Amino acid sequence: MSALKNTTEQHPFIGESLAQPGPLADQGLPGWWAALRTESLGRITSIDVPTSRHEEWRFIKPATIFDTEFISPDDVSFEPDDEAIDAIKLAEDCAATLVYINGRFDSTRSSVAELPEGVVIADWSQILDHDQIDTLAEYVGTNDYFNNDVFYEVNTAQFGHGAVVLVPRGKVVEKPIHLLFLTTGEKGAVHANPRNLIVAGESAQLTVVEEYRGAGEGAYLNNVVDEVIVGANADVKHFKVQRESTDAFHVARNLVTLSQDARYISTAVTLGAALSRNDSYARYVGQNIDCTLDGLALVRGNQVADTHTAIDHALPNSRSYQLHKTIVDDRAHTVFNGKIFVREDAQNTRSEQLNQNLILSARGHVDTKPQLEILADDVVCSHGATVGQLEDEQLFYLQSRGIDEAKARNLLTFAFAAEVIETITVASVRESLADAVIASTDTGL
Repeated sequence: MSALKNTTEQHPFIGESLAQPGPLADQGLPGWWAALRTESLGRITSIDVPTSRHEEWRFIKPATIFDTEFISPDDVSFEPDDEAIDAIKLAEDCAATLVYINGRFDSTRSSVAELPEGVVIADWSQILDHDQIDTLAEYVGTNDYFNNDVFYEVNTAQFGHGAVVLVPRGKVVEKPIHLLFLTTGEKGAVHANPRNLIVAGESAQLTVVEEYRGAGEGAYLNNVVDEVIVGANADVKHFKVQRESTDAFHVARNLVTLSQDARYISTAVTLGAALSRNDSYARYVGQNIDCTLDGLALVRGNQVADTHTAIDHALPNSRSYQLHKTIVDDRAHTVFNGKIFVREDAQNTRSEQLNQNLILSARGHVDTKPQLEILADDVVCSHGATVGQLEDEQLFYLQSRGIDEAKARNLLTFAFAAEVIETITVASVRESLADAVIASTDTGL
């Protein structure tokens, strides 16, 4: 199979990334960070550009991203309305709200409350002189699952903004941490590379809401990498909401490392972007771990939402759970590829995976590929996928009780999505998503 090699001339996306030194470069990066950039730059020029001929991309057309001429956020002046930003901040009191405009940290619109001793919540630009900066080398780039992926490597070579959340041993951050990324394509196709590092020390607890919003129309790309390290007996809840412009691109690489007795719950909701790709990898490096990777994609028009996950059970006595749902209308298209690996030493593993898809139109398209690879013999594992439409019996039942057909369809569609939305423990996020789903169903999807 032939594959196109990327070069700066062939692909403006990669060319722009290689041409720019990256944010913070003139501020003197620590040696480990500079080395990461150099190593990624060295790999980029020999990486195959993904096309629909590649197995991991065969259901979609990534060329739509590479054919776009992106520009640096530094070349765009954009001042969003303060009231608009305030309207999408969480209603709850937050431990911190970090705001990013076109991928760049906005300190004036961000705020950090009084935190437990030793807790750090800051942008990368704020910690260059922090006494813990060199300790981050043991976390950043050490999980190599996405090495030699062009999006991951471009992010590693370019990142200079994004959240750094460090919660040391035994500390509890009771209020949610809100990471808000607002991007516009109205003045040019901005290409941003946010990098978020979340580290929970032994027995630490925290909740993170990571939210991406579009401001106006126009194409742009958020190329995101999240690195989440959950220490022994730590508890992390991580809710990601993607509500980009429907002209935008969103690509995310999520790397989760789980230690002994760790608990990690993630819910990712996809509502926006013309093309979104959300890839997650959970690595077990201890026993008695509980990991949940839930998701919901609700798309219409010509939107494409592609989700790939991999959960790697390498050691005994752990559990994983996954419920991923999609709702598809018009000509929209969703993809789900969920891999569960149960290694030879991972005895007494319990893993449950279910992908359910609801198609509301004759032209909607769903591709689903659940995968379960078991090398151990003492396990309880299941996986499955369903693709269907609203059931006539359920519609008839509601109509027989005086509910008109359109309302009945809306109710059933919302009920389908609500199972995932209700897993979100931050009330204002849960309610906002419920309103978004209801609004969509009231207008035809």
